[in-house]
Parts: sequence; structure tokens; C-alpha cells
Amino acid sequence: RAPNRRPSSERRPFAADAALGGAMSDLSPVSRAGRSVQLGVSRETLTCWEYSSVTLGAGDDGLCESRDAAGGSGGKGNITVLSAFFGDLDDPENRRDITMEVQAMLLEAIAAQGPGCSVEVPSVTRLWGDPARFRMKRLSVTYEHRWLSDEERQALEALEHRVTAKAQAALDLDELVRRLGEALRPAAGASSAAAAAAEQAAERAVGSDSNPLGRTSPRWKLLGFQNDDPRTDLRTGRLALECLVYLAERYPDAALRMVREAQADGVDYPFAVASINVTHHLARFLGLACDGESCAAPRRVLKRFAKLLVAAAASASGGAAVVDPFAELHVAAMQRLHMAWSARKAKDPGITVMDFEPCMRELVTAVQVFCGSAPLASVAEFRALADGGDDGRSTAAAAAALGGAAGSVDGANGFVEASSSSSPPKARRTVSGSGAGEESSGGDQYDRLKNSAYQAASSVSKTAGVFGNYLHGILGEAAAAAAFAASSVAGGPAACDDEGRGRGGGGPAPATVR
Repeated sequence: RAPNRRPSSERRPFAADAALGGAMSDLSPVSRAGRSVQLGVSRETLTCWEYSSVTLGAGDDGLCESRDAAGGSGGKGNITVLSAFFGDLDDPENRRDITMEVQAMLLEAIAAQGPGCSVEVPSVTRLWGDPARFRMKRLSVTYEHRWLSDEERQALEALEHRVTAKAQAALDLDELVRRLGEALRPAAGASSAAAAAAEQAAERAVGSDSNPLGRTSPRWKLLGFQNDDPRTDLRTGRLALECLVYLAERYPDAALRMVREAQADGVDYPFAVASINVTHHLARFLGLACDGESCAAPRRVLKRFAKLLVAAAASASGGAAVVDPFAELHVAAMQRLHMAWSARKAKDPGITVMDFEPCMRELVTAVQVFCGSAPLASVAEFRALADGGDDGRSTAAAAAALGGAAGSVDGANGFVEASSSSSPPKARRTVSGSGAGEESSGGDQYDRLKNSAYQAASSVSKTAGVFGNYLHGILGEAAAAAAFAASSVAGGPAACDDEGRGRGGGGPAPATVR
């Protein structure tokens, strides 16, 4: 079943709409519908046909990860079975509520195996009875998984607020812009004395303020903004501006070098706009720029990053210098992007900012690969991302394993919008000359027929799998009953399980703990 989709209320600049996973057919052996209730709390519904099974925790890196001493509740409190039914799920009169039994099975497995286990719940009548005789029955389990401690969740929520709080509405917007101008002023100098005089006259005409570059000035464009007033580019959350200020103030030499190189013809890209894009992509990767369903980061990555945020907050409260883990990740990503684009321009000087898409797409993939493999125990690890230590082949292989992010170009500035799609790829045909329209139309019809045939074959395969499991289960139960009856007639010991029921392949064991 398809996840709930929320319509996008607005088209944010530099941001693609949330891309959710595709719908799963109801004839799949196991259907999964999931959504994030809040940060660190996921709710999933697993459904399967009779004689199959569902596995709780299979996609969650285990049902519960170990918690540190300050991490709040752990163990049994992390998982809650909200509802579980067996029978005809569409008919309340012919289904059985097995919520308490499944919850008990879950707690028993966690107590026996500890953190990181997963529990297989079989869909068989010998466990749950037969509430819908002569009908094909299904098992449905809905559960909540709390996989972040309260402290970790609060740290991510604070970061999410910085993502969503509009920069243009911030009370300290002018102060942040002033600090940015002060830090990057050496890179925003005029090219000549005449140009400097003209800029100063223009700034006096609109009124001077405490900002070293003026509230509006052509010099802001030298820093990579699209307009003389940088506030017009800050239509996203305040985090984008904060990351720029952090980079300029904490790493002034690196920031000034990148800004100056970005102004040169040999590199030539809008540094500030690129930084805003990178901030959004990183926030989106962590599930902070839109709903958690579009989050690309695995839960283990989010948990490790949340621990970095908690540790940074604890260090700041102890009087240490403030270190912002997200801003440090942004610094590393900008350095990698700058090096990649510079190398591409050196190889092909004819490319323009409209060809920025491959670099941004490579960066998004590199961030996914890096965060998926790094322990993220310290912000110092981000230097490996900045240095681009992984080679292209390892990044490409890991990207293929992750499913890779597809890209589309933002029409306003040529920057990539990473997104994903579950639709089957469509063949592209290029035709020219007379009759091109007819040939293209024929190609489209061929593609539609091919896709229809693919979907029909897939549906038949899934249906055959369901009925195959069903037939196998019936035959297994019949064989078990026959063996038990023959054993009883012969007066010999019957092959029974722990509860005295005959064994003979009539479905999986009551619960399999992995």
C-alpha cells in the first residue's frame, strides 16, 4: 500500500517537491505502508497473505538500537504494536484482533535477544485460528518504533526549526547579513577605483547602514548572490544563511579563496547560490527539509548525526567553542563541490553554470555514501568528504547499491534538484527529418505497450506467488495431519511441537527471532 502523500503547499526556490516511494500492489506477498509520525518515531503497517509472514524490524536496522546512559528509554519501550488483525481484513466480522498476542511475542523476542533483533510473525491458522472460513486470509500488523532518545529527537527538532524558520522573517537577519559582509568583504572589492566610487555613490543613494557592503550593493553579486540585495535570495530557512556565516567566520581563508576563485573565468559559478542549494540538499538528506518519508538517510545515520548534535550542545554548555555539526558538514560539502567544479572547468572550459547538474548530483551521492559508511563519531571525519578520498568507482558502486539519486535541473539557475523515482525507465527515441512526429508517436505507443506488458507480467508473478504459498501451506498442513493420524493409529509416538500440535511443514514456527 502506498504511503500517505501530502501535497506541497509551495514550490520552494532551489528545492524539489518531496519524492515518495511508489505504491506496492496488494497482491505482493508482503505489503508495507510506512510514515514518520514525528522525528525519531516511525509507524509502519505490514500486511501479508496466509501462509506467509511479516518481519517487524527488518527495515529498521533492528527493532531497537542500544541506548547510552543519557539516551532515555530503551529496550521494551521502543516498540508498540498498535493493532494486529488476522482474517478477512475488509470484514470486521471475519477477522480476529491479535494485537496483545503479537505484542507479547515482540516483547519476548526483545527480552531474549536484546537490541537489534527482528521478529517474524507468521500468518497461519494454527496460531491465530480461522476467523474467516473458506476465504483467503491476511495478516496485518501496525506498529510504532521509537528509535531516537528524547535528547536526540530534541536536537534534531531544533535543527529542523532552523531549516523551516524563514530567513527573511528572522529578527537577526540584518545582523547575520552584516556578519557575512564583514567576513567576505576582502573578496567583494571593486575591480577599479572608478568602479569603487560608483558603488559607494550608489550605496549612499539608497542610504547607508552598519553593513560593510551596504544593504544593497552590486558587490553582493561578487559573492555569488543573484541580486544587489542578498535578502531576496534568502527565501529558504535561516539555516542557509547561518551556514554561509559559519563558513565565512570559522574558515575565512578557505571561504575567501573559494569566493575569489568562483569569481574568476576559470571557475565561474555563483558561490552563495550554490551554498544555499547545498544546505537544502543536506537538510533534505537528513529528512529536515520536508516530511520524513522523503528522507534518504538510513535511521542509523540519523541517530549518529543526532548524537553529534547532542555532544556539540553539551560541549557548548561547558564553555567550549561552538561547533555546529551540520555547518561542518556543509563546509566539507562546499569544499568538495568547489574542487569538483574547478576540475570539470579545467577539463572543459566551455561549460557554464547550466552544466552544474552533474557536480551537484555527484555531491549528493558522495554525501550519501560517506554518511552511510562513516561512524560519525566526530565532526573531524567530515574532512574525508571534503578531500574526496573515495575514488569514482567506489562512489558509483555505492550509489548503485543505494539506488542512486536522479536529478533534474532548476530552471532558474541551472542547479540540480535531486529526486528519486520508482517508475520503470522509459526508452528515449531521437528522430529527425520528415515523418519524425509519426515515428515518435509510434515509439511512444511501443513504450506504453511494453510498460503495460511489464506491469501485467509483474502482477501475474505476484499473484502466482501468493497462491503458491497458499497451496504449499494447505498441502503442508494436510501432510502434517495425515502423519499425526497415522502415528496415532499405529500407537507410536507422534511428532509434536511444544504445544502438542502435529508438525509437518504446516507453516513457520510461532515466532522466529533473528
